[in-house]
Amino acid sequence: MKPCNHTILMNYVIGMCKNHKDWICVLNNLGYDISIIEQRIRTSSGEAIKPDIIVTSNKLLHSLVFECKGGITVDTEQLRRYGTLTENDFRWVNIYTFDHFHFDVCIADIQKNHSAVVVHVKNQFPIITFGNEEVFKTGKFDEKKLDTVFENPISLKGKIPPLSYYPFCEEDEKAYIIPFVMRGLVSIAVKKAKGGSSVLERELITRDDIIEKVFNPVFKTLSRTHQRQLKEKIKKVIHLLLSREETKEALGIIESRAGYKISNALGKLMKETEKVAKQFETQQFLTDFP
Repeated sequence: MKPCNHTILMNYVIGMCKNHKDWICVLNNLGYDISIIEQRIRTSSGEAIKPDIIVTSNKLLHSLVFECKGGITVDTEQLRRYGTLTENDFRWVNIYTFDHFHFDVCIADIQKNHSAVVVHVKNQFPIITFGNEEVFKTGKFDEKKLDTVFENPISLKGKIPPLSYYPFCEEDEKAYIIPFVMRGLVSIAVKKAKGGSSVLERELITRDDIIEKVFNPVFKTLSRTHQRQLKEKIKKVIHLLLSREETKEALGIIESRAGYKISNALGKLMKETEKVAKQFETQQFLTDFP
């Protein structure tokens, strides 16, 4: 089971802001870092928008507002609302001065859908397109240094696409999400062995423990609303996993630090994860047909 295109694009964009040898770090080189993910913003004109990712560079006094389009459909009304953004709508951004602050709105898409996306976007906003072999730009950024970086296609030869910065979104299927949640449960169980809370406590699913573990690389940049949305998705998976006696038994062994049995418990959890994910993947496959 693969992640949806939206999750893929979110990771690609976040990855560009990180200093990692296996991926292109062009935004990191310009001083960009993640400001907020999935934050609803009311523009000065009263319009509501919710960018997927906003990254900001103190070096350039510039924010880049990303809308990630994993499919071929583009909401032209949404694009119109993005056009109402002004510099005054970024006063919450952590930047040392707003005297010369500026921003760009950018669409991120994947190459196989680019021809459909560009028809709707036209020249309203620049587009960064991710292909299998290169990343290329359509249109022009107002920020000159940023525009120069993407002036020519950037090769992805020898690069490994990141998928761990932003594990999943609301659009991903349970079969894909299950392994991430299981790893989070195991992490909390290990912490319990050192004096933390039990992973088997019913109220666990109402706290932030699990989402912090699963989304650790970007948790602090997730908007509160987005955290709640993801927690609802995670709750359903936790309920599913902890309804299985084999899962609860194995997690209990890890929490109790039962010596050599821990390795056996981890092996059992891996098999349980594969089994449950496979069941959901099969169900999803069957529902694809009338």
